[in-house]
Amino acid sequence: MARRCLIIANQHYEDPAFGELPGAAQDATALSEVLARPEIGHFEVSVVQDASSTKIKRSIESFFHDAARDDLLWLHISCHGMKNRDNRLFLAGSDTESGYLASTGVDCTFVSDQVEACRSNKIVVFLDCCYSGAFSRGLRTRGAESVDIAEAFGGRGRVVITASNALQYSHESVLSSRDAAEPSIFTQAIVHGLRSGDADLDLDGSISVDELYEYIYKEVRTRLPNQTPTRSVSSAEGTLVLARNVRDASAQLPAELVRASRSPLSWQRIGVVHELENRLGSRFEVVRTAAADLLAELTRDADPVVAAQARTMWLVRGLGELPVGAQQKDDWGTTYGAVGIDFGTTNSAVAAVVAGESRIVLNEFGNRTTPSIAALTASGEWLVGERAKNQAAANPGRTFSSVKLKLGSGWSAELDGRRYSAEAITAIILRHLKRSAERTLEARLSDVVLTVPAYFTLAERRSLVEAAQQADLNVRRVVTEPNAAALAYGVDDDIDLGEGMINYVLVLDLGGGTFDVSLLDIGFVGPGSPDAEDGLIMMDVHAMSGDSRLGGDNWDQRICEWLCTRFQTAHGIDLTTDASAMRRVREAAERAKIELSGARSTTVTVPYVAAGLTLEEEMSRERFEQISSDLLDRVRRPIERVLKDAGVKITDIKQVLLVGGAARMPAIGALVTELTGASPRRGLIPDGVAIGAAIQAGVLVGEVRDSLLVDAIPWSLGIETGYGVFTKLVERNTNVPTKRSEVFTTPRDNQASVQIRLYQGEHERAADNVCLGTFTLTGLSEGSPQIEITIDIDQNCTVRVTARDVRSGGERSMLVDADSARDIAAADPSARLVIVGG
Repeated sequence: MARRCLIIANQHYEDPAFGELPGAAQDATALSEVLARPEIGHFEVSVVQDASSTKIKRSIESFFHDAARDDLLWLHISCHGMKNRDNRLFLAGSDTESGYLASTGVDCTFVSDQVEACRSNKIVVFLDCCYSGAFSRGLRTRGAESVDIAEAFGGRGRVVITASNALQYSHESVLSSRDAAEPSIFTQAIVHGLRSGDADLDLDGSISVDELYEYIYKEVRTRLPNQTPTRSVSSAEGTLVLARNVRDASAQLPAELVRASRSPLSWQRIGVVHELENRLGSRFEVVRTAAADLLAELTRDADPVVAAQARTMWLVRGLGELPVGAQQKDDWGTTYGAVGIDFGTTNSAVAAVVAGESRIVLNEFGNRTTPSIAALTASGEWLVGERAKNQAAANPGRTFSSVKLKLGSGWSAELDGRRYSAEAITAIILRHLKRSAERTLEARLSDVVLTVPAYFTLAERRSLVEAAQQADLNVRRVVTEPNAAALAYGVDDDIDLGEGMINYVLVLDLGGGTFDVSLLDIGFVGPGSPDAEDGLIMMDVHAMSGDSRLGGDNWDQRICEWLCTRFQTAHGIDLTTDASAMRRVREAAERAKIELSGARSTTVTVPYVAAGLTLEEEMSRERFEQISSDLLDRVRRPIERVLKDAGVKITDIKQVLLVGGAARMPAIGALVTELTGASPRRGLIPDGVAIGAAIQAGVLVGEVRDSLLVDAIPWSLGIETGYGVFTKLVERNTNVPTKRSEVFTTPRDNQASVQIRLYQGEHERAADNVCLGTFTLTGLSEGSPQIEITIDIDQNCTVRVTARDVRSGGERSMLVDADSARDIAAADPSARLVIVGG
């Protein structure tokens, strides 16, 4: 098996339209030297320099024609690239005429033909020229005249790596070449990665084509962010090794890494922590030991964020007990009072009252939020947050996201012979949040205030509480998300809290999967001024509404559908049948949604999404709002419902607060302005809900004494009575806690038992509402018994319904939870209650 390399490097051109490329000669010299070294590449290298188009074609044709099946071929081209009117790429020879490219240039389809016809199944093409990212657009394969970028070649094991998808050549930038003879940053990265061994990312002693590309990508983007190396792979089988790591594996860690660990900048030291993860996986024990020693130093870092991340990495990698002197341990001697947790559909956050101020608790990576994602690896390890999100595309069947929307539904998934409910997966995420916060706060956590969407059902609320209990958390209070945000807003200095002032505040919380609306009156209660120590800032909830199945995910889905339709129209491939591809498309859709909040248009790109094809579409904000216009109508309806329920005019609203990441979309702000005539406040994005939960936690433990939230229940509760009528005992928007009772009787005398069916909703017919549970009261008194039905709702909106036979004293009760909502007995019309006197 031969290892052959052909380098085409043109520096001088006869046509004055082509500028000189001073670095091309140095490109060839440096690359030839490193590839020919026996201890690195051991390639047989041929260099063709300043050649005519005819000579270039002859050299390439001979190079591929003479190859055996198992030969490893490296073709490297460094020259000017030009596009004709049809956007086809031509490579410039020294004699190329810019006005007659088709006659004098080297058409890239010629290179494609040579690659396709070659017997070798191990071919790597590197292209370092202008417009190189368009190289694959001009390639031809059997059965197709032309293909899009990243289209697969015919044959096996063919890889194309190009310098940039940008339109500028690296030599044209003053950032990329400081000296006339300096190679381009692309080729320079290749040479340095091979010469130093730094491209051996996994430190296994060899450099694969994938490792070299990842190394080039990082190096080029660091020096010139607008130049993005691209890669196209066709049916590569196994690992294609290009070179050996010249550096002794037993040598110390890279000097750059050690220097960065001593940097005064904490973000650089955090980067070292993550880079050490690769070294901890090396097959060389000396490398693993050196990495562990450096990581041990970082666990004692003066910056608590750096130390926390290093400690987390130490524990995640299973390195045993934390090093002596590390700032953290798990068996804390102190217990933190209480914290607030905002468990979101997309992201979650933890906040706590520290030194009298409510603050977000940074996670182990120093981030303010943690993705609400959990994944079970093949080895049985649960990954949560960023680590779960990073491997989601490769492990879609064992990765769980948006589990918040499945709470209380009875949903479950089976993995490795074990069934996991939504509550169990939620508990895994909450336990991770708990442990991460403990390491940051350096105290044990027990008590917590949870937030839930205002329009969560009773069963969904109860399911979240049960999940928290599984995570060893004691739930002190459950607060609705918009009302938690109002708590955070209530301490804002901008609001007028004068005695007797009525401040109607409308809170719109549009998160990843839910939409809530709350109307509150925020005012000052007590003697003196709002600054008086014995006064309270009171937040009274007047009305709530929402849509528990509307959130940013819905807008993401609209972009996904549009992208998939466009892709299927162009290529005839249905991406919706590929779970891995769809996860990548959804991630790209989410990025596009975010970018369109600050830009008028964006390009959505998903490389190699199917059959080697790249999905690439331009989307404008106008088009985005057009395909999601019906979702905006769903935002409008709960707002109008809340105002109607409270009997408040839109002109009475003093302020509109936007909460939740999806509320950043310009269309949401435009809708608020249309309805109210004023611009909304976005200052509570994204921390408002978690901050408010922490304030409520501070109230419960006595750390906050100047705020009081009077919550309400957003739906009516009642039972089914004669003829299937829904009889309300608790009206929606009633403040909680509350307890309501009413006496009923049986439809006929001497009835032995009666069935109690609890419903939630607003429809007159019970069957049109949500049934929350059923139970039967037996042993009734003779004659016409008096049955007292009591609905008791605590401050967390936990509901218990009790039926008591007034005469005999016999009673039975039911706590509404996920199980009661699922285990609903069949209706028995003859056993329904009727209103006394009805």
